Amino acid sequence: MVFHFKGSQVWVSRSRIAGRPRITVPSSKSLTNRYLLLGGLSRGVCTLQRPLECIDTNVMRKALTCMGCQIEDIGESWEVRSPKVWNAREQEPLFIENAGTAMRFLLAACSMLDTPVVLDGNERMRVRPLTDLVHALEQLHVKVRYLGRKGCPPIEVGGPIQPGEVSLKADVSSQYLSALLMTLPLCDGNSQIRLNGPLVSRTYVKMTLECLRQCGVEIEADTFLRVFDIPGSQRVAPFHVAIEPDASTASYWWVLPLMLKGCIEVKHMPDQSTQGDFALLDMLREMGAVLEKKDANLSIRFSKLKGIDVNMNTCSDVAPTLAVLATVADSPTTIRDIGNMRVKECDRIATLQAAFDKLGLQMESGSDWMRIQPGFKSGKRLNEMPVLLDPQEDHRMAMAFSLLGLTYGNVGIMDAACVEKTYPDFYMDLARICLPEK
Repeated sequence: MVFHFKGSQVWVSRSRIAGRPRITVPSSKSLTNRYLLLGGLSRGVCTLQRPLECIDTNVMRKALTCMGCQIEDIGESWEVRSPKVWNAREQEPLFIENAGTAMRFLLAACSMLDTPVVLDGNERMRVRPLTDLVHALEQLHVKVRYLGRKGCPPIEVGGPIQPGEVSLKADVSSQYLSALLMTLPLCDGNSQIRLNGPLVSRTYVKMTLECLRQCGVEIEADTFLRVFDIPGSQRVAPFHVAIEPDASTASYWWVLPLMLKGCIEVKHMPDQSTQGDFALLDMLREMGAVLEKKDANLSIRFSKLKGIDVNMNTCSDVAPTLAVLATVADSPTTIRDIGNMRVKECDRIATLQAAFDKLGLQMESGSDWMRIQPGFKSGKRLNEMPVLLDPQEDHRMAMAFSLLGLTYGNVGIMDAACVEKTYPDFYMDLARICLPEK
């Protein structure tokens, strides 16, 4: 067996790919949550075709339902109907688990109400930062009160938000900017957002702007995404949208055949996308991977890889995927400008470093960079004793560690169910495609 479940742990054996399998990747979490919120802000019926159903999107869905939205399953689609006015009266706190996207988007959206709303989350969410978004909301006359640790949930927000000019820091998370971009067009007057400092993960901002455009909301942004002029009194038009596959999730299937010396065909890959994590494909080509696209299906087959030096500021969610792949390259790989990895579901740089150290793999790291040398510190794995890795309840870490287990064997992963945050069928799909090494 490739996988052995023991309580909350999963143990992974060294494996090979069975034949030339095909895989269909789950839909995009980022797009699903953006369109869910926009559907909740629309005045008509909105349809999401093939949305991602997972913990994070269910958190957003439940929160919108608590605010009075009706969301119905119709075949492979979700149909969203919004009330004329969100109803926050006599509500319990909105519990957001550890869903950063939902927390930040809903914090801004709830500021449109004149009744205070409390948003809370689990233990990890209670240390994830909101300060820069709060400072921006306060400039727009929103009343915010921290109910625990300053700068983090639980947090009470009360509006209504007023249109105007706002200075925003978005070097920790671009979600602060996306949250305001989806809220301010609905205000009665015009607004302008000016960025104060660098913008991280700018491709996600482009995604937000495109989602808004698809819903009839127009925002004028300068070429460098520094200044955003937002006409007020706009409405989110009813929409019907098909959600494309998730690039972050697809990344594990892109690198799996490169690590296990096999071939995989990933179905329904778009030719163009606003998802920045598709940039990983160009990085794989630079490393020497053989990728072939035919009829929307992408084939990846094993080839020798060289290390690269790459800036992943716009696609840091797939940096862990590249890091584990780098262990089988012929030369070192350096990943730069990824400081925001430290404020994700966990400190992903530190969590990767701990896992590599425990396995004897070669990695150095700093505040915003990682450098991976191929292979083990001693030239080979010293023994085949089982090694238990802690993903810190982070879905991306658990999936990346699974690739290490399939490649090197005898790797256990704590809290394996955390993959349900974005990919509930991850281990089932891996078990279908992988066989124990002969």
